[in-house]
Amino acid sequence: MNPLKKLQTIFRLVVIFFRRPKEAVGAVLVLLDQDVKVRTIRRHGCPEGIPSIDLLDLVPDFRETVSPIAFLEGGSPVLDLGLLKALARRVPDCRYFEIGSWRGESVANVAAVARECFALSLSDEAMLAGGWGQPFVDTARFFSQGLSNVTHLSHDSRTFDFTPYHGAVDLVFVDGDHTYEGVRSDTVNAFRLLRNDNSVIVWHDYMRSPERDIDWNVLGGILDGCPPEKRGRIFHVSNTLCAVYVPGDFRGQIWRFPALPNKLFKVEIIAGSIPTAQSPNASR
Repeated sequence: MNPLKKLQTIFRLVVIFFRRPKEAVGAVLVLLDQDVKVRTIRRHGCPEGIPSIDLLDLVPDFRETVSPIAFLEGGSPVLDLGLLKALARRVPDCRYFEIGSWRGESVANVAAVARECFALSLSDEAMLAGGWGQPFVDTARFFSQGLSNVTHLSHDSRTFDFTPYHGAVDLVFVDGDHTYEGVRSDTVNAFRLLRNDNSVIVWHDYMRSPERDIDWNVLGGILDGCPPEKRGRIFHVSNTLCAVYVPGDFRGQIWRFPALPNKLFKVEIIAGSIPTAQSPNASR
């Protein structure tokens, strides 16, 4: 957006703000997102996003049981959790590092098949100081608290010292701060964590739906934080919200909406209540 048009847009937003404040906030977010989109396309030549690879090419004979899952706001879809678990399962004695955990659903799923897991999230004090409120603190680490192979690291990922984990991780999941700067910073650190050329990074919420609506803040942060020579190995995974950095000779293609289904999934859902006395946070 050229400077004159941006100035005109800002003036219109100021007028809207005094008349309809809520609408103005939404318009500002759209403006910022479009700015990142334009910059990302200009830098990386990706007007339609990154190529997609098929889930079954990445994980042949995909078959996973996802548990726990709460089906609540802010959680990951079933298939995204299953993807993480499948990627961890294929590495013997997998070491997993997660940036952004909240309720702990993703790390709890991976912990069932990985040897060691690290979950980095804001401390309770930082969440309160940031205005998240006590209900968010009460639900943090709900599913992962007490798991013997999960180490919780309470810190802001932008200032955390990742050095002790450099070159020691097989699978990294980035699902923390979804701003451009947050994703870029987490991506830079994620690549430093990788153990070898077979290690994998998964970013959540590259897409806002499995078929369309790219989050350009996330994509811009990924591409700008990724070493230039490795960008050709970053793909969207079909049927998920995820982007991955993955080794192997994969041939991606741009995902078109609407997609003709090329696979069927079978889902069994079993629900059970959690007695308060048995809640993972009951002793907190």
